[in-house]
Amino acid sequence: MVLDGVSCQIQAGAITAIIGPNGSGKSTFIRLLAGLRKPESGTITLQDRPMSELTPKDRARSIAFIEQRPQLAFDFSVRKVISFGGYATGASDKTIDQAIQRFELGAVESQPYGHLSVGQQQRVSLTRAWAQIASNPQGYLLADEPSSAMDPKHVVHAMTQLKELAQTGIGVGIVMHDLNAALRWADHAIILNQQGQIAKFASVDQAMTESILSQVFEVTIRRHTLETGQSVLIAEDT
Repeated sequence: MVLDGVSCQIQAGAITAIIGPNGSGKSTFIRLLAGLRKPESGTITLQDRPMSELTPKDRARSIAFIEQRPQLAFDFSVRKVISFGGYATGASDKTIDQAIQRFELGAVESQPYGHLSVGQQQRVSLTRAWAQIASNPQGYLLADEPSSAMDPKHVVHAMTQLKELAQTGIGVGIVMHDLNAALRWADHAIILNQQGQIAKFASVDQAMTESILSQVFEVTIRRHTLETGQSVLIAEDT
């Protein structure tokens, strides 16, 4: 059993971080939410409809999903990969152009996707998901560590875009390993423990406490406040 008794939600108009140690079931959880896997028990619903009742095209109209390490069978161009986001939603060429401009990919849009670095591929996947879901204010964007290979500049840019997307009403759920990024950008947090159970589901400030994080990650984690007022989490030797 990977997950046990998990009950929570990705809230509309907010970023929800999914946090937990290695092997806690985060990737399985996000794929279940996206409808890519079926639970052995329990029910996953999308706007009060069981996910099992939806066709893949129906899901694609409401849910955009980003793999941590996206792969393609063929070496399509960057623009072609981004245009896949409009297959179910009918995104126009103008929307594709806006997505490419928003994520600053104009210089590589004609290049083969497979020739890009992993960080660049993650940016392309994020752009594709934005093109797919940005026009649906009742939609959801789910991602499994979408910025893990990006440099700091593009991490900030990517998270800023996701924050703006959430502000339009879209629910954003992200698997995150970077606790400080979660603390900075997320509104809510789902924290899984090593047994695949929810240790806490609440606002970031209520969920990402020293005691909860230290217990879940089995290391002392302290929260410090900088002169700017921003909080940072630091793992300390016991």
